[in-house]
Amino acid sequence: MKNRTLLMEADPRYLGSVRTPGVFITPAMRAVAESIATKFESGRGLRDGWENPRLPWKKILGEALANPHTLQEASGVSAFGQLMRVGIQMNANSWYRKYPTTYQKIASEVASDKRQEFYAPLFGANRPQEVKAGTPFREQAPTGQDLELINKKFGAIEAFERELFDDDQTGQIAQRAQRLGESMAMWEDQYFSRRFIGAANTDFKPTTIAASRWTGVNPKGTAISTPFNEDMYLTKADGSQHIGNRPHTFAQFNFSGLLRAFQRLRQAKDPMGQAMVVNPNTLLVSTFDELNARTAVGSPVMPGVQGRADSTETASTAAAGFFRGWGAMNPVQGEFTVVCNIHLAGGVWALGEGGKGYIFQRRDPMEIAQELPLSGESFILDVYRFRSRARWEQDWIDPRFWFLGCDDSLAASVSQ
Repeated sequence: MKNRTLLMEADPRYLGSVRTPGVFITPAMRAVAESIATKFESGRGLRDGWENPRLPWKKILGEALANPHTLQEASGVSAFGQLMRVGIQMNANSWYRKYPTTYQKIASEVASDKRQEFYAPLFGANRPQEVKAGTPFREQAPTGQDLELINKKFGAIEAFERELFDDDQTGQIAQRAQRLGESMAMWEDQYFSRRFIGAANTDFKPTTIAASRWTGVNPKGTAISTPFNEDMYLTKADGSQHIGNRPHTFAQFNFSGLLRAFQRLRQAKDPMGQAMVVNPNTLLVSTFDELNARTAVGSPVMPGVQGRADSTETASTAAAGFFRGWGAMNPVQGEFTVVCNIHLAGGVWALGEGGKGYIFQRRDPMEIAQELPLSGESFILDVYRFRSRARWEQDWIDPRFWFLGCDDSLAASVSQ
């Protein structure tokens, strides 16, 4: 009873130096406990986290006391392994939340409770038809797509010798496990940067990001097998004009290309030939074009040369009679939010409506698990092992809400 009272009333800072027989808390455990306490401070800088009734350490120590034999083990981490796991998980969650991911500004995040989820987005309502007197109304069935997203499991293991954890004076070793949270957030954003384009990619080895599984048809019934296709919306019978969600030839970000992307999205049609209401509000770019994009949408005047043409136009060759021109009002000022994904290949840019078309499907959120210190490889090698785990998938449900101005094919040739 005396030992129980001691453990329930004293804080881990005292326990770190106590010499009560059978009670062992290592300096490493003391550091973890103190890092947890900082999460519960009042914000006045008084290091008063221990007095916060929401701090669960007493409950954790009480649970450990329910099995007194665990207090006889020489390893403090084994005796108070739950405390360590709680600390690592809390800090990993903090690092996960703080990492500046951008996919949330593009994707629609949905929860999943099974192995896969099915999506059946319906296209617009059928166009009404004239009904002459005495004739029946024509029955038209709704049409849509039938898509499936299968959740994938991702994770990593971080292992280091116990001596490194106990003797580290900088805190870097303890942070290694916490960084598993940061690396998971980074991987979600890296995965998005390649799956968004739609093609298979091996830039982030050893994992290969598979090509998008999205398929569909255009208004003419032509099969479309990639999320971005120049015939997505319309193709004239003679093949003289293509209206899709990508240009015929990809080009580096420029102002005329941005205007063309806006026009194409406003011409979007579903497979039934019905006009889609697309309100472009998000401009996705790589770090290469971040400042160019901010200039294009932030300048109060037309950020281009005189006349209607592209970046090769000069004052002497500019065509007259067009609304566009240097000094004219910038029609897209403040219209788009610039989102820069640092993992996009140089030159990639896209315009679209944020939160539509692309899905981030989350089955299990990120979690950190610690292997029992006195079992398995941890027992044989005297190491601490932490594992991150999450299940999710990302892909297109309807790419018609986005226009891809350039993929990663020009990454090696883009210039300022």
